[in-house]
Amino acid sequence: MKIAYFDCFSGIAGDMALASLLDAGAPLEELVAALQSLPVEGWNIESEAVLRSGIHAQSVSIFLHGQTDDEELQAVNAHKAAHEPRHHHEHGDHDHHHHDEESHDHNHSPAPHDHAHEHHHDHPHHHGRSMRAIRDIIEASDLSARVKRDSLAIFGKIAVAEAFLHHSTPDEVHFHEIGGLDSLLDIVGVAWCLERLGIDAVYASALPMSGGFVDCAHGRMPVPAPATLEMLKGVPWTPTDVRGELVTPTGAGILAALCKGYGTAPAMTLETIGLGAGKKQLPDRPNILRVSIGESSAETSIDGLEWKTLSQFEANVDDLNPQAWELAFERLFEAGALDVWLVPIHMKKGRPALLLGVLCEQSQENAVLSAILLETTTLGVRRTRLERAALSREMASVETVFGSIGVKIAHNSALHLWRAQPEWDDVKRAAKSAGVPAREVHEAALQAASALQTGN
Repeated sequence: MKIAYFDCFSGIAGDMALASLLDAGAPLEELVAALQSLPVEGWNIESEAVLRSGIHAQSVSIFLHGQTDDEELQAVNAHKAAHEPRHHHEHGDHDHHHHDEESHDHNHSPAPHDHAHEHHHDHPHHHGRSMRAIRDIIEASDLSARVKRDSLAIFGKIAVAEAFLHHSTPDEVHFHEIGGLDSLLDIVGVAWCLERLGIDAVYASALPMSGGFVDCAHGRMPVPAPATLEMLKGVPWTPTDVRGELVTPTGAGILAALCKGYGTAPAMTLETIGLGAGKKQLPDRPNILRVSIGESSAETSIDGLEWKTLSQFEANVDDLNPQAWELAFERLFEAGALDVWLVPIHMKKGRPALLLGVLCEQSQENAVLSAILLETTTLGVRRTRLERAALSREMASVETVFGSIGVKIAHNSALHLWRAQPEWDDVKRAAKSAGVPAREVHEAALQAASALQTGN
């Protein structure tokens, strides 16, 4: 399986993502030819090598030279009526409209008209599009099914967030800056490059949290933009001192729709690195998005295993009332822990103690850490990141003489492995109701589950 890992130390924006994938080997000429099947005209894409903090990167610029809303609508309708792609596009003199919505113009004291957020983008003809209009444009192209699916998934994530924030519906929400032609080309271009490079899964680092304000069609907005945060709930963020936008709504939409996990890079055999540049220099870091592409070295060993980067917390505890552990475990699982355990240890001066271990998703780190500090007497907690291989699993319900019992089924065809484990809460409930030992209910559920394996 081929992985693309976005290292977002300076954030992520649509043009930076597109530039990084072009730098990683996606051919610009083929990209332009593919995007020309979209029934929109009046654009050109250029890419050039630049230096950011002395480091090579590619910078992408989209130049717009005008198509009215009526002309665009006519083009879409004509394309739909003819059921064939349009290929005639004029590339005359460009109104050099640089793609600054995604350029990370991070000033420490941003002025109302001196920033790079997507929400301050005046186009001479296009004043935004609805989700329905964007869907019509993408569906009218002759792009592949995957590119259409991924492009619409990205716009869909943005639409849901915007609709929630502006009391609208995803279909009716009106994109202003993100509905612009340059954002459309960024998003569809990223989806096309991922398919062209053979990417099967996208992962990303934790995201940098910046501050400040930007101006947009709805007025002055805090950074990160509300829609950005709405899309990236549950994603790990790290604080920075940067004033200005690092993660744009388009960048957030790409990750929200396509990213399978956040944190350290998954185990892979590295093949290609691509660097996509923002338009401005940052004072404390290169304004670059780095994508690393390679084969998953973990998953190529055994097909079907699900690899994920998780966080593990440990703490030595020697002075907690043993009765408090029950509630501590309960609170840890409520906070998002995947597993919790205790191991007897000896500390300094021979004191007996317990080693608390907690495993969780990286997105749940803060909640789990808070629970450890609040529910135990430890003064310090250690954190490590690790890779976990897991069998594919699913829940099923089986019928027994004691009623319906939930069963967790784990399987892997490469290993010819199939296991079933009845849910203990269901077993206990049924045993109490029937007045029989839990062992009898457990065995009945296993026997019923075996029929599922035979059916497969």
